[in-house]
Amino acid sequence: MLSTMQGTQLTVASILRHGVEVHGDRRVITATDGGFRRSSYEQVGRRCGQLANALRRLGIAGDDRVATFQWNNQEHLEAYAAVPAMGAVLHPLNIRLSAEQICFIAGHAEDKVVIVDSSLVPLLARVLPGLDSVKVVLVTGDDGDLAGLEGSGKAVFRYEDVLAAESAEFAWTDADEDAGAAMCYTSGTTGDPKGVVYSHRSLYLHSMAACTGNGLGIAEQDRILPVVPMFHANAWGLPYAALMAGAELLMPDRFMQAAPLARMVHTERPTVAGAVPTIWNDVLLDTEKDAGLDFSSLRLVVCGGSAVPRSLMEAFENRLGVTILQAWGMTETSPMASVARPAVTAGPADAWRMRATQGRPVCGVEMRIVGDDGTPQPRDGQAVGELEVRGPWVTGSYYQVDD
Repeated sequence: MLSTMQGTQLTVASILRHGVEVHGDRRVITATDGGFRRSSYEQVGRRCGQLANALRRLGIAGDDRVATFQWNNQEHLEAYAAVPAMGAVLHPLNIRLSAEQICFIAGHAEDKVVIVDSSLVPLLARVLPGLDSVKVVLVTGDDGDLAGLEGSGKAVFRYEDVLAAESAEFAWTDADEDAGAAMCYTSGTTGDPKGVVYSHRSLYLHSMAACTGNGLGIAEQDRILPVVPMFHANAWGLPYAALMAGAELLMPDRFMQAAPLARMVHTERPTVAGAVPTIWNDVLLDTEKDAGLDFSSLRLVVCGGSAVPRSLMEAFENRLGVTILQAWGMTETSPMASVARPAVTAGPADAWRMRATQGRPVCGVEMRIVGDDGTPQPRDGQAVGELEVRGPWVTGSYYQVDD
């Protein structure tokens, strides 16, 4: 028997439409040298339409790849939404990789357009001659000298000039939910970095999982500060989850050092923030220099990338009244796979023991440990072996890798 349910596709376009139509008054707030600039999701949605029209005019069609070379800011969010929603594939480039790795990754992905922040133009200029597949460069931000891009053989345009020439109306169409929507490369393997292609369906379901109570509990009343870079495993899925839930986004741009982050929390009052342990340790040290910093708005700090020391979790709770939630995942898992929320039946000692682990799988992800012969091992917290993970947002292979 088949179900009677409608066959609606789960796509990034539907997340964008929902965020704009239902939560249009919610805002994305981006840090700048002069303070913060603020735009509503309705305004962001209109700019997404302009960006999609501009990319069409520049020749982007089908599943062409559009790369970003950006900080966490509004323009990066626009690319995050518009590129997959128009049917193309988003490819955030890791600005911290070597020139050789960036050239390999962009070439392997066959990126056609790069959207670069003006402050990163000098860095891109050094690798641009090696990006053979790239035909067009769009530069965001009003400052910055474009001279470094001259002679590259690429067409170079100011992002705002290109958007200003386009209509905000774009017919977002729902692609096949299994089609590629975005891709990231992982260097956590042997040999060259390997690409993971996320589908519309996987991004949609991952966003829903992030919004569940046993996930990250993202909701409309939240204001999220994603310190984790948007070029790192989709910023842990926080941008898409925010659009889905109607949560506001507080974007740090290039101001990701401890002092500006601590003051950002104090003045802009985020409720959820995400970063690796070293960032939060530096922020904690900064708060010791300024006892007036108020972190009371934070209900949750999501921490991953490496094991979170219990001492750091205790310091955040005792000094700042903030809970650190440890989570685990990889580029290959979109990345959220497990979250260290203690069981409701756990006593204080057991709760701390569980919080110090990588947690329990979120619904949708299955894990097991197998021995050398492939036999599943006991779920006793002691077994050692190879970890196997599967789920609707877990990759089954790498992009164009034979083995």
